[in-house]
Amino acid sequence: MLKNLTDPLLTLRGLVGRRPLPVEPGKAAAATPDVAANSELNPYVEARREWNERYGDYIHQAQHWRTMALISGLVALISVAGVVYIGAQSKVVPYVVEVDKLGAVATISRAEKPSTVDSRVIKAYLARFVTDWRAVSIDRVAQKGAIDRVYAMLPNGSVALNKLNDHFKANNPFAVAAKKTVAVDVTNLLPISDQTWQVEWQEVTRDLRGELQSSVRMKVSIIVGITPPSDEHLMLINPLGVYITDLNWSQQL
Repeated sequence: MLKNLTDPLLTLRGLVGRRPLPVEPGKAAAATPDVAANSELNPYVEARREWNERYGDYIHQAQHWRTMALISGLVALISVAGVVYIGAQSKVVPYVVEVDKLGAVATISRAEKPSTVDSRVIKAYLARFVTDWRAVSIDRVAQKGAIDRVYAMLPNGSVALNKLNDHFKANNPFAVAAKKTVAVDVTNLLPISDQTWQVEWQEVTRDLRGELQSSVRMKVSIIVGITPPSDEHLMLINPLGVYITDLNWSQQL
C-alpha cells in the first residue's frame, strides 16, 4: 500500500525535473508523444476534425456537382449552336418533272447530273439567257429582272462572268434604253459537244419612235455546266442549275 502512494510522487517529480531539449535555430521542435496526446484532448482540434469528417465530403461533392453542371451547360450550348447552324443551312433538292402532251406527269428524276437534264430544257434556258442578255427594254423593272436572270446563270469567278461584267459596263442597258430598244429573236440552237452549244439570233434595234435602225444576225458559242442549286433564292431563278461558264459571240455576215 505504501508503494502505491510513493510511485505517483516519483513520477510527478520526474516530470517537473525534466527540462526541454535545446532546439537549433531555424528548426521547429518536434511534437513529443506527450504533446500529441494532449492535442487529441484539445477541444478545438477535436472540433476541427469533427467538422472535416461531417462537412468535408459535402463540400467536395458540391464542387463535383458544380463542375458537372458547368460541363453540361457547355455541352448544351454547343448542341444548340450546332442545331441552329444546321437549321440555317438551306437544303434544296431540285427535281425534273416531265409531262406528256395532256399535262400528266410522265417521269420524275432528281437533277444531280447533266445527263438528267433534257436537252430541250437546256435549249429553253439558253434561249432565255440570250434574250435576257441582249434585249433592251424601256421598262426598267423588266430590264432589271432580265439582268438578274442572266447573273443567276453565271458562276462566281467564271470567265463568262468577267466577260459579261465588261459588256454591261460598256453597254449599260438602262442607259441604252434612253435612246433605243433592242428586240431579240432566237433562230437556232445546236449542240456542238456535250457541254458546248451554239446559239443564233436576230437582233433588231429601233429608236424610241419605233423606227428601224438596224437588224443584224448574231451567234454565240456557250459552254454549259450543270450544278443543282442549294440556295433557295437561286432555286427560284435557276432551279436546274444550268450555268454558263464561258461564251464567245460575234456578228454574222
